[in-house]
Amino acid sequence: MCGICGELQFHDAPARDDAVIARLGELMARRGPDDAGVWRDGGRAWLAFRRLAILDLSPAGHQPMLTPDGRFALVFNGEIYNFGELRRELESLGVRFRSTGDTEVVLHALVRWGTTALDRFNGMFALGFYDRQERSLLLARDHAGIKPLYYMLDDRGIFFASQYDQILAHPWREGLPVSAEGLALYLRLGYIPAPYAILERTFMLEPGTWLRVNGDGQASRGIYYEFPMQVTPDLRGEAAYEAVDAAVSAAVRRQMISDVPLGAFLSGGVDSPLVVAMMTAAAGRPVRAYTIGSAGSAVDESADAAAFAKQTGAIHILEQFTPDRVLERLDDVVAAVSEPFADYSIFPTLLVSGLARRDMTVMLSGDGGDELFWGYPQRFGSVLDAAADFRRPHWQRSARWVTRRFTGLGNGHENLRWPSIGDWYRQKHMRYTPGMLDELFPTLPPWPAGFGLFDYDGWQPDETAYWLRWNEFVGHLTMVLLKVDRASMYNSLEVRVPLLDREVIAVATRVDWRSCLDLRTGTGKLPLRRSLARHVAHQTTAKRGFEVPMVDWLRGPLGELFRDVAVPRQELLGMPIERSAVERLLGDHQAGRADNSRSLWTLLSLVLWSERHFEPSGRFQIA
Repeated sequence: MCGICGELQFHDAPARDDAVIARLGELMARRGPDDAGVWRDGGRAWLAFRRLAILDLSPAGHQPMLTPDGRFALVFNGEIYNFGELRRELESLGVRFRSTGDTEVVLHALVRWGTTALDRFNGMFALGFYDRQERSLLLARDHAGIKPLYYMLDDRGIFFASQYDQILAHPWREGLPVSAEGLALYLRLGYIPAPYAILERTFMLEPGTWLRVNGDGQASRGIYYEFPMQVTPDLRGEAAYEAVDAAVSAAVRRQMISDVPLGAFLSGGVDSPLVVAMMTAAAGRPVRAYTIGSAGSAVDESADAAAFAKQTGAIHILEQFTPDRVLERLDDVVAAVSEPFADYSIFPTLLVSGLARRDMTVMLSGDGGDELFWGYPQRFGSVLDAAADFRRPHWQRSARWVTRRFTGLGNGHENLRWPSIGDWYRQKHMRYTPGMLDELFPTLPPWPAGFGLFDYDGWQPDETAYWLRWNEFVGHLTMVLLKVDRASMYNSLEVRVPLLDREVIAVATRVDWRSCLDLRTGTGKLPLRRSLARHVAHQTTAKRGFEVPMVDWLRGPLGELFRDVAVPRQELLGMPIERSAVERLLGDHQAGRADNSRSLWTLLSLVLWSERHFEPSGRFQIA
């Protein structure tokens, strides 16, 4: 696990100044405190690297890593869990290795197989692969988007980086306007999904995608993995439960390979307790498991986590997070998130990562289980119920919709047409209703043209269920993974996600949704629950995760901060803000008339991000 960046210039130019490269490398120092490296191809290209040593701790794992003939150079962030098999195959083809880690395997796999190697990697990664002879740069990102990769395209060249603040610090950034599309997405969703970013001409590479750019600026791209929107399942009931259990167990064993101390996060839900239980079974000894509690609040899960720890035999390390510590850690939250981001569960994720880093360098998490196995029953159930409405006669559907629309149950649709299921589901992910957006930000740009995450007008239950899972996997999950990457790497901690192992995903896409989600009881993730029951008697049914009492915080210390820094704003990133609407939003929340915590934090987070990362170098207008 590391930090990477690099640049390819489209025209011969003086070599990039050492001080600029040093500054860009220093920004990602927390991602890799163990080693640093820079490699140049004259004035044409350079690659930089910061290392968090996990496998092959010797100097043989140093990056940028070159082939013996010096033609190819690689910077690689991540882990490939099947590198042993790939290494043996490459050795049979005559490749001789100098190291014992996975980076050299990635290097030679790309040399030997080109972009087809990407689909053979079972792991998490972002990489830059440079060919001196062809003067071309290949960028690629893992199948699920576990590791981030940003890039900036300029008339002078392309720059890529692990963190967006490196984009902001690069000389080519000067003068770039705010992206209307990026801002529109952030204020609606609370994050900016790939390929969009907050500045024009900057992007996040999509999961499962590669981009190749050559020295004259010609670019090509390809998709080597796409999560399926629709499937024909062939696993149900007990057969499904057995297949999922075997796949998750194998993934956990694969991802426990490490030359440094390894532990696990432990929540009070299902996914991380299952990972801890399977780690214990694989290791044959207690596992160190880490939990953050929220001091007795309604969202505190520490009691359930402690029960799971006791029954799995884990060594449980628990730390409570009290409201008076919110402002103490706010600076860390803002510093860790170098692009606009509003998932406030980053608070406990940052804290639990810091807690774990006292002892560990690698952690396993339970992320991905909800998205793969229908773990959001409230969201899924109501939408599948809406799908049933589509099978009613038109007059009945219209009557039900009119009732919902004018009683507020359907409030927020942008026009009076009969909404599609995609429209319904989009509203569930919105940070504001469209009416609130209109009041707060009168000039807010529309949804980007071509943004198709919620484009769905089907109604059949099976088709709808699989579309819902696809939407969560390619949408919400990417936000979760960004949060985990930012919080963990800020603490120089690697986090692995065995539930997003390629084998687990392959099995999950074969399972009938009815074997995962019981609509009568509102219970999801049935295969994972069945697996967990093999290890522990304790069970929870509520949707749990690392949560924080943001409702209360915004009626306390964060509310006062909001009043100080957000309410006075008349514009943000060049976009006008209606101050009276902001005051009403805060007033209704603090008076207890409404829960506006998601909306308030989305705006407060953007203000804090702007003041730290954006405005110090100048204000810009929206493009």
